[in-house]
Amino acid sequence: MRTYWTLLKREIIDHVAYFAAALILSGLLTAMLVSVLLSFDESDRELFGLAGGIPATVAVVVGLGGLGVAQMYGDRARNISAFLTALPVTRAQIFIARIAAGVLVILILLLPLAVAATMLLGPNVDGVPVYRGTVPDVFRGLFLMCLACYSVGIYAGWHRRSLAPTLGVLPVVLLVPLLLVIKGFGPDSAAVLAIFILACLAGTWCRFASSSL
Repeated sequence: MRTYWTLLKREIIDHVAYFAAALILSGLLTAMLVSVLLSFDESDRELFGLAGGIPATVAVVVGLGGLGVAQMYGDRARNISAFLTALPVTRAQIFIARIAAGVLVILILLLPLAVAATMLLGPNVDGVPVYRGTVPDVFRGLFLMCLACYSVGIYAGWHRRSLAPTLGVLPVVLLVPLLLVIKGFGPDSAAVLAIFILACLAGTWCRFASSSL
């Protein structure tokens, strides 16, 4: 367990800019959510929600894809895993710590939003139709969407040999939120995203475990 914690701290230090960006963006989005729900009437909520939600979604999905690319492509370019495996550290430990760092960024981004939404939507804000399970469904979908975008970055970062083609996959992550737009936040969307995430991570692990470092 101590090894995992040491590796996780290394990931946080190496990519501290992404953690800071997630914290700042989470604060801004939480403030926007509170403001929209408490300060505007129903029609204005939709307008301000779209105006703030679309650029925020683009920033989040591209940023998380970029984090995955930075972790894996940076590893390949700087021979980080080759150095670490010379120590009493396995590839599985490196990979798990790397994924844990990505999940931690997503939680830093989403947890304050989830808490604020739960508190504000619990009593059913006027003009906001809420049924039991709305907030868990929405944030389950958002978490899986974020993890799917991060998984695309992880996959591309290790599979591509040069930086330009690797960064070229980042626009692909913009397609992931469309699934939620089209199918909503129900269990079908969650299942599709979960399968996609597992496929990306499994493919990356197979190549990472068998590649020469």
